[in-house]
Amino acid sequence: MEKELTPLEKWNSLTLANNFIFCKVLEENPDVCKELLEMLLDIKIDRIEQPKSEQTFKTDFDSRGIRLDVYVKDGTGRCFDIEIQTSNYMRLEKRARYYQGLMDVDSIQFGQEYSALKDSYVIFLCLGDAFGHRLPVYTFRYRAEEDKNILMNDGTVNIFFNATMYDKMQSENLRSFFRYLCGKNSDDNFTDRLSALVERVKMNARWRHRYMTIEQEIKLQVEARTNERAKELAKDIAKDMAQDIANKKTLETAKNLLKINISPEQIAMATGLSLEQVKNLETGEI
Repeated sequence: MEKELTPLEKWNSLTLANNFIFCKVLEENPDVCKELLEMLLDIKIDRIEQPKSEQTFKTDFDSRGIRLDVYVKDGTGRCFDIEIQTSNYMRLEKRARYYQGLMDVDSIQFGQEYSALKDSYVIFLCLGDAFGHRLPVYTFRYRAEEDKNILMNDGTVNIFFNATMYDKMQSENLRSFFRYLCGKNSDDNFTDRLSALVERVKMNARWRHRYMTIEQEIKLQVEARTNERAKELAKDIAKDMAQDIANKKTLETAKNLLKINISPEQIAMATGLSLEQVKNLETGEI
């Protein structure tokens, strides 16, 4: 059994693939965030606003809120959400749909025309294959089913990178970045900068304390859920045992009634057993 790392050991072992580290690196370094977006999307960005990590969106009190990993807009109003996904690739497509909707709510003001909506990108950097087809990247835009050449042109783009297929990426920059994200050696200028920024984040005592606090909160929540499930399981077992005891008592009562020549029909009515069950008791099959 492997020894569990202490909180400090765990902190010191973190890489850019960790959600907390990833968010801090991009939030504190807009130039790096801009360069990463340009590389991932193969587009040119003149400037970006200050990236926001763990940006929270919620339309009203009853709606489900979300927290985007890194949310940023460029000088034209285009919106970008970058998500680091290390595991649990189920339902990412539904998450992307929901994220797109809430990003639209954030980007258009009351009274504005729908034409004011700018392009929006939801980008998942997955350390696994979200769709299982062994592609290095999956890019989704709406097309007409009747003619795949007809784009809807609503401005939404959902992109899922598969880091494990880094060798199949289109450019050397992408190959180098995703190789680095997977924990492999990579020696280009961009990944060298990222590595230095990761270490800078890990040297920040305030962020280290914040991370450990979050980890402790998560651990307590998991323990609470585990204890609650254990309690529910114990209740179910107790209920089943009580039911078994009640069933045995009912069968015993039915047997005693048979001994004094009460008819099976009357016994069934009195005990709630089926007539077939009573007859099986009579013949000794139960």
